[in-house]
Amino acid sequence: MHKPLFHRLLPDDIETEEVDPHSVAGGLLSAEKEAIEGAAPSRVEQFTAGRVCSRIALGRFGVAATTPIPRGEDRAPIWPDGFTGSISHTDTWCAAAVARRVDVRCVGIDLEPATPLKESLWRRVCTADERDRLRSLPDSGLMGKILFSAKEAVYKCQYPITGQFLGFHAVDVEVGDGSFRAVFRQPAGEFQPGDVVSGRYLVEEGLVASACEIRR
Repeated sequence: MHKPLFHRLLPDDIETEEVDPHSVAGGLLSAEKEAIEGAAPSRVEQFTAGRVCSRIALGRFGVAATTPIPRGEDRAPIWPDGFTGSISHTDTWCAAAVARRVDVRCVGIDLEPATPLKESLWRRVCTADERDRLRSLPDSGLMGKILFSAKEAVYKCQYPITGQFLGFHAVDVEVGDGSFRAVFRQPAGEFQPGDVVSGRYLVEEGLVASACEIRR
């Protein structure tokens, strides 16, 4: 059992919940089951855990526990009216973050195993500047994984605004001590080159957790 991570990465008006995906069997509502029919048991566990976490977090805003969170044609969660959120999971841990849209336009979270990003993947995942920065760091493999996780959080965060799936080189990420700064390198919806999304990360108990939000 891991310690909760995301309440330390996000402000108080964003509710978070985290669980072991092996602990929530049978937690899907009927309106959610169609999206996961025929999936492997591990995928069913992870999908279920994401919905359970989301409902618990939404419940703190007064949303009924019987409110489904179906999956859209783009595979993204369809949140209840007036809310936004993000879900992430690994094989061993799952988390959700939700907020009222009057306060937060969108939120993005990501979980990854805290294992090194293989150097054979650097060119695919990292821009040239990012690769240069990684090569100068003592623990470049782990920092590469943090960079990857930060990009995933940013891409989830921007998607409700732009409706665009971005490639790995769409932003350049600078990783600091517990924080990151993602700079857009290409236009995406209302985002222009040079626009910045900032976030935070943790490395703890074998996991990398990254989170960011765009506020009103």
